[in-house]
Parts: sequence; structure tokens; C-alpha cells
Amino acid sequence: MQTKAFILRPDIGSGGIPHSLRSGETPDGELAEPLRSHAKEAGLVMRRASKVSYTLPSLQATKYAAEKGAEIPFHRALYKAYWEEGLDLESRDVLMAKAKACGLDADELDARLNSDHYLAVVEQEYQEALDLGINGIPAFRMGPFLFTGAQPYEFFRQVAQRVLSRDTSER
Repeated sequence: MQTKAFILRPDIGSGGIPHSLRSGETPDGELAEPLRSHAKEAGLVMRRASKVSYTLPSLQATKYAAEKGAEIPFHRALYKAYWEEGLDLESRDVLMAKAKACGLDADELDARLNSDHYLAVVEQEYQEALDLGINGIPAFRMGPFLFTGAQPYEFFRQVAQRVLSRDTSER
């Protein structure tokens, strides 16, 4: 699996913005349907944080983690930080703590973030996604199929079956 950076809310600048409740959400962070059910079905804990983070630092930090072979554990740590712990993904303290917890060199990461070492690659990957018509996350490509958003397991199974049947019929 290959992951790419995607700036979900390019309109949010440094400092983030307060999260406003959407229809069906509760003040304690409970999500609206169908996302609530999809998350539960997938075994994920997802609660809205009180703040929508400026994510460019975390996207760059994830590039650092990928370079060091720790992309998946770091990505999972950031997921938990935001969706389970309600932490701000712009916070250097959060990024450094999660980096250390994943065995990464927090001082080196801090230096890379200070220099915007990964900014160009994050921006390039974001533009590539836009060029493909991606406008949300998560986004998936399976064979010729491209789709976005949280989907139930059955959806992935059906798409995988279609891809496999197409591959078999093309031989």
C-alpha cells in the first residue's frame, strides 16, 4: 500500500479553527451517521476533536517517518492522537512525542520541519490527487477504480472481486 499526502482543508491556516458541530453530531464528539456506523464496523474509535488542525506539519512529519521506515506506525499514532485523544496535529509537542514513541529521532524531525524539507513533496502529492479528481480522504485506487471516503468492508470486498474478475478475463 502506498500513501500520499492530501491537504483535506487547504483553507485552514496555521492555528487551525474551532470545530463546529455538523448535523447529527453531539457536543461530546460523537460523529453523525453513516460515518459513526462505518467507524464502529471497522473497529475504529472516531470522535470529533474540538479543533480542526492545520495539518501541513503532520503531513511533512509523515514523510519523514516514511523515509525512516516508520510511516504506518507514525500514521496510526497520529490517527489516535487526533481521533481518539483529540490532540492538535499542528502541535510540535504532539508530533515530537508521537515520533519518539515510534522510535524516530525527534530532533532530526524538528529540524526537517523547521526547514520545510518535505513541503514540496507534500504539495506535489496534493496536486497529483487533485489532478486525479480526488477531493476527499481516504482515497483508494484498486485497479481502475478510484473512490473516496469511509466505506464498509463489504464495499472493499466487492471492488476487489471486480478487480480480480477483470484481471482474470483480460488474460
